[in-house]
Amino acid sequence: MPATIVQTNQTPFNRVEIDPVTLEVIENALRNARIEMDATLVRTAMSPGIREQGDAFPLIADHTGKMIVGQFGSFIGGFLKSFDGTLEEGDMIFL
Repeated sequence: MPATIVQTNQTPFNRVEIDPVTLEVIENALRNARIEMDATLVRTAMSPGIREQGDAFPLIADHTGKMIVGQFGSFIGGFLKSFDGTLEEGDMIFL
């Protein structure tokens, strides 16, 4: 079955000027967050699949479930659709 485009952006993104130093700081902060997530997960995992095989996919997502830092996807989108509570600034969800 061929891939299908389900959504397209009709308007171009606005160009934002950003200095190289700020870009480097943000990029490295996100990279370090990813490294720390991986290390913490491996150190605290009870599952041999995570500890020995590295079979885990930690990520940081925005309030809509879209990934900011990490790899692959997550069940967070499905979780948020069925979540009846509210999320406030600073809330964290661990799945």
